[in-house]
Amino acid sequence: MLAACLFVLGFSTVFVALGASASAGRIADPAYSGPLATIAGVIIIIMGCIFFGLTRIALLYREKRMEVPKPVACGAYVMGLAFAFGWTP
Repeated sequence: MLAACLFVLGFSTVFVALGASASAGRIADPAYSGPLATIAGVIIIIMGCIFFGLTRIALLYREKRMEVPKPVACGAYVMGLAFAFGWTP
């Protein structure tokens, strides 16, 4: 039960931080919301092209693995962080 709670806490940490930073950026200067929306739209179109196999960006296909000797309680928190970062794109 402790590991599950720590996993959810790690997962929640990432999404709360991303939401807070997005809100802070939008509140800081609303004049840039139009250009930022355009940039976000272009990024979504590029990611769609990658998804459909129309283009390939080598940097996005790299992977890195880390060997963990044995499971520990704080590992569940780190796995929650990693899962949220991996799921965000």
